[in-house]
Formats: sequence, structure tokens, C-alpha cells
Amino acid sequence: MNEKVLCVYHKNCTDGTTAAAVLLKKFPDCKLFPFEHKYKEEDFKALLDEIDQNTVVYIVDFAFPEKDSEKIIKKAKKVVNIDHHIGAYETLKKLSSRYENFEFVFDNNMSGASLAYKYFFGEPIPKLVKLVEDKDIWKWEFKDETKDANSFLMVFTNQPEKIKELIDRELSGLLEKGKVISEYTDYLINFFVEKAKPTIIKIGDHKVKAFNTGLFQSEIGNILSQKYGEAVALFNISGDFVKFSFRSIEGQSPTALELAKKLGGGGHKHAAGAGIYLHQFCNIIEFGGENG
Repeated sequence: MNEKVLCVYHKNCTDGTTAAAVLLKKFPDCKLFPFEHKYKEEDFKALLDEIDQNTVVYIVDFAFPEKDSEKIIKKAKKVVNIDHHIGAYETLKKLSSRYENFEFVFDNNMSGASLAYKYFFGEPIPKLVKLVEDKDIWKWEFKDETKDANSFLMVFTNQPEKIKELIDRELSGLLEKGKVISEYTDYLINFFVEKAKPTIIKIGDHKVKAFNTGLFQSEIGNILSQKYGEAVALFNISGDFVKFSFRSIEGQSPTALELAKKLGGGGHKHAAGAGIYLHQFCNIIEFGGENG
């Protein structure tokens, strides 16, 4: 009997979507499951229901909490977890020592997509994947090429089948289209930053400046953390749930990751995420506090 291949990838993330595109390039018939760090129990159950003793599960640019990871490992034939988020490393290491059918690949200096490509196809890694990595880990070695490629790919978030078709293509046309998008997004980002006023929230012992935006959180957060000299939160309310992105720069304390962990989230040292319910969010707002 042929193995069944399932792929879990980081939802609403260009790097996660590109990592899933790499999986599709390797396994065209694999079934895809996008997940965010705060996911619904019914979504996890739907994934578990698809897994049996003949299933190989690849998890890219993402890692489940330890208990849910164990549920997957115990049902599957094999689980391979490819990730670069430092907050997940200790859990992945622990699981690897405990289960023979679990393998993990980790490098905090690469992105999920580039790690996946290297794992399945070796090097050299295609330029498009490198451009995704360059923004995701905030290196910006390729400057405008990185900016314009990611602006173009943003349109295909959660559409790995579209990005798969672009991985090995010549990039000049893509970059040209991306440049037009970049010019508009620069305008939107600068407009937001000029108008932004913080909502003060209490996370642990820290008062944190939070800003209401669901778009361009990395770019806006990086600018605002430099402006205020401290880590900032970007939040977006969806129904009765509030999604957070935290951004900080080197030398700031607490870091983005430290703040995210206090709300049950994770990620990188200076770029992390978490989520809480709306009533919990209302309870941490410092009403009548600082507003400018």
C-alpha cells in the first residue's frame, strides 16, 4: 500500500505558503492543512481524523504544542517537522528523543521554505525561495528584490499551488509587478504609522503599546518599535478572538517572543505571535492610560 502524505503549514504567512508549495513540488498529491498558532479544536480534529498508520505527516514552518504533536506522532507512520521558530526548538528536541517515528529539522538562521527546499531537493535553493527567506528572517540582503518579490507573493498567501508554479521561473516579470504593489503598500504603511496611536495593554508586569492593524504588521511593527524604543504589539480582532503580532529590535527588553509567550504564543526573538479571546483582551487594556 502506498503511503499517504499530509502537509501542515503555517497559515496566513508567505514563508509558510512557500514551504507548502515546496511540499507540493515534491508530493503533488499531498493533502494540505493550514494552521495558525492559535487554532480551533475542530480543525485539529479534522487533521487527526485523516491520519492512520500508513500516513506520513510533514509539518513545515510550524510546530504544534507538545501534547497535540504527540497525538499526531502516535497515530502516524512517520512525522517530519521542519521549522525555524526558536520558541519551538526545545519541544521538538524533546519529542525527537522520545519517539522513533519523529524527525525534526531546525535552523533559526533559515526560513521554513528554504529549510523545506534544502531537505527535499538539496542546494542550490531557488532565488524566489531565498527572497521569501530574506524577508521572513528580516535580513534584507537582496533589498528591493526581496521587497518586490514578497509584495507580489502576498497576493497568493494560502495558495501554495500558485506559488509552486513560480518557484523555478525567471523572476524579472514577477519583480516588475511586485514593484508596483510595493509602491502602494509603502504609502499605506507610512500613512498608518503617521496616524497611529497606541492602546496600552498589560502583559504580565509590562505595559505594552498596541496598535490595531491586520495588515503589514512586520513592517509597521518594526518602524514603531524603533520609534518608541521598545517592543510593540499589533492586534486584529476577528469575531470574538484577538490575534497579536509582537515586534522588537535587538537590545529591547522584553522581546517580542517574551511577550508572546506570556499569552501562550511563540515565534522568533523579535517577531512573535499569540492570540486570546476578546473578553480576555478587554481585561488587559489599560483604560484611561497613555494614548499618545
